[in-house]
Amino acid sequence: MGSHCKRRRIKNQDTTIMKAKYALIALLAITFWGCDDNTAGLGLGMFPGSDQNINGKLSTFDVTTESVHAGKIYAMTNVGYVGKFTDETFGTYQAGFLAELNCPTGMTFPGVYDGTALDEKKKATRVMVDKEGLGDDVKPIYNTDNENDPNRKLIGNIHTIELYLWYSSYFGDSLTACRLSVYELGEAEEELNQENAYYTDIEPEKFYNPKNLLGTKAYTAVDLSVKDSIRKLSTYVPSVHVSFKQDAAIEIGTKIIQKANKFGINFDDKTFREIFKGIYVKSDYGDGTVLYINQAQMNVVYKCYAVDTLTGVKLKKKVLEEGDTEYKDSTYYGYRTFTTTREVIQANQLQNDKAAIQNCINNPEWTYLKSPAGIFTQLTLPVSQIAEKLQGDTLNAVKLGIPIYNETSDKKFGMSTPKNVLLIRKKYKDSFFKDNQLSDGITSSLFNPTTSFTQYTFNNITQMINDCLGDGEREKAEKSLPMTLEIINSLGEKEEKAVTTIEDWEKYSDWNKFILIPVLVTTDASSSNSYYGSSSNVISIQHDLQPGYARLKGGTNATNASLPKEEQDKYKLKLEVVSTNFGTKSK
Repeated sequence: MGSHCKRRRIKNQDTTIMKAKYALIALLAITFWGCDDNTAGLGLGMFPGSDQNINGKLSTFDVTTESVHAGKIYAMTNVGYVGKFTDETFGTYQAGFLAELNCPTGMTFPGVYDGTALDEKKKATRVMVDKEGLGDDVKPIYNTDNENDPNRKLIGNIHTIELYLWYSSYFGDSLTACRLSVYELGEAEEELNQENAYYTDIEPEKFYNPKNLLGTKAYTAVDLSVKDSIRKLSTYVPSVHVSFKQDAAIEIGTKIIQKANKFGINFDDKTFREIFKGIYVKSDYGDGTVLYINQAQMNVVYKCYAVDTLTGVKLKKKVLEEGDTEYKDSTYYGYRTFTTTREVIQANQLQNDKAAIQNCINNPEWTYLKSPAGIFTQLTLPVSQIAEKLQGDTLNAVKLGIPIYNETSDKKFGMSTPKNVLLIRKKYKDSFFKDNQLSDGITSSLFNPTTSFTQYTFNNITQMINDCLGDGEREKAEKSLPMTLEIINSLGEKEEKAVTTIEDWEKYSDWNKFILIPVLVTTDASSSNSYYGSSSNVISIQHDLQPGYARLKGGTNATNASLPKEEQDKYKLKLEVVSTNFGTKSK
């Protein structure tokens, strides 16, 4: 390891006075960054005359950037995305999702009416219609499929199964004509599990059989068949309603009710998924709308008698129907519900236009952020240069700003700029999301604006720089040269690169690389009072799976040796460092 990296770390001071000076300078640096982006006024004039032996200064370093493929990302979420959207820059984006359904603990189905609806505890639980109440609208269900079994008895009926896909928001044109299809999972190469479900490159074809189509539905994001007065209610939640095909509904409903009858209150998720493994929701028509499904709800619908809950006796209709001489039994349709929840697996498949994405990545004049699972911006920070130039110094504050280019477009349904972005060391970009971590200011830093913004600003990433300097990777690499590194090239493909110098190692390794990623931030209100107002804590950071993009200053022209230096410099970002030196001159 070269001497410049051995001399990089903050020097401890031996006296209380010097510690106090250090704290004061650090405080001034933090105040400086937090209050004003103008750095021209920082100098020794900030400090009292007796402290002129303390050298305080502002240094700037070049940062280079490039667009990189997001690749597969870990996206564990309870939101399902379905739809298709084509953008003139990024091409076609298409989404669908796979999901298990939850069986509520202790759930049972009603029993069949047997002269009374009352059970042993005198509760009206035997309300499903008996043989007399069966009609063309339901299929009877018996405890066994063997018609010759002497113990065969009626245990229920199935009318239909319906699926509601509830969504609170969407992206794109509200009136685009779309259609989706729902398939039953199973009878396929693989089954959903915790290891294969949460990466966005999941292949649905491995988890379902195309012959197991449950139903289709044409829709628009705004359902004009619903009255405007209803849609404006705060309680209104839109949905896509899919009715299962009759044969599929009868088959699945029969299996569920038979199993539930056998296990009673012990009917649970495990038993339920032996019967029904889940659904795959696929967009198969329409371009311009993506729905954000908050919950999928499957209702198993059956026919019941209306009964007197005290006597257990069937009730009659109040109106005599035409042609009848006596009042018929009063009936209704009941149902049991199975839904997607946080406790069960839900996986999103996200497809981007590979050619269009590659064209954007190849552009040398700026970089992109494109969500979901499209393009990230990679930054190379001058960690070694900082260590060499400021050896012996204390780093008080390190600031990075990434300007956003204003977009002018007449597109009616253009994608918005990602609001929340995470700056993270490249080596942690996968484990951070898989382990459901929060930003700690050491391995990552979160940009979360409260007002409008024109750049992504990270006011103090000092600890992130120190994390690079302190992890020992560079020292280990220098001792191990020459070596071969596995890298991801500009095409998003793995490639082996032989390196013989520490400079080449820095160029191709992840050590000094940082990734800018659009994220979805979830907060929880932690406290509130009349004086200070309310505050909130970040409780979750996930990949942003909603369509969005930003065009950022930077690009590979910054390292294009065929361009004049002045031209290269136009594409470089600036890292601003406030440091102090306690009596020792920096290089």
